[in-house]
Amino acid sequence: VAVSLCLLVSNVLAQELPKHEASDELKRIKGLAGTWTGKVDHGKGPEPVTLVYRVTAGGSAVVETFNPGAPMEMVTVYHDRNGSLEMTHYCMLGNQPHMKLADSSEKSVSLELVKKSGIKKDEMHMSALTIEFESAAKIKQIWTLNRNGESSKGPAIALTRKP
Repeated sequence: VAVSLCLLVSNVLAQELPKHEASDELKRIKGLAGTWTGKVDHGKGPEPVTLVYRVTAGGSAVVETFNPGAPMEMVTVYHDRNGSLEMTHYCMLGNQPHMKLADSSEKSVSLELVKKSGIKKDEMHMSALTIEFESAAKIKQIWTLNRNGESSKGPAIALTRKP
């Protein structure tokens, strides 16, 4: 079985892999690769936050890990679908909101919940994300939480790239 698997993998690798042309928005997310730190205040005083961005899948996706190794670690995977940025957020709330590009400019990228993503209207979930690109070393994330059918923006998470 192991020999068969090795032959299959080498056959696949010997073939030319398709080139992935990333959207401008995915290229910007890929540019975040590395470790970012900051603080966020959810009403109990500032708490430290670490985000790690890692490009994966032959450059076709980016994995963002929020507070790696912590009990409330979360993962978001960004990718293109039909040339447009999408993402799935694996949340500590126990659901997986799927979002697609809603708006983009030189300074920001905004994603909003896909209506048919399997999230119930009254289920608490993240419903939007805006990433503001302040400089090569500074970004902000602003998440929107939906609770009981009402949306509210959370506090901005200001992050600085670690050298």
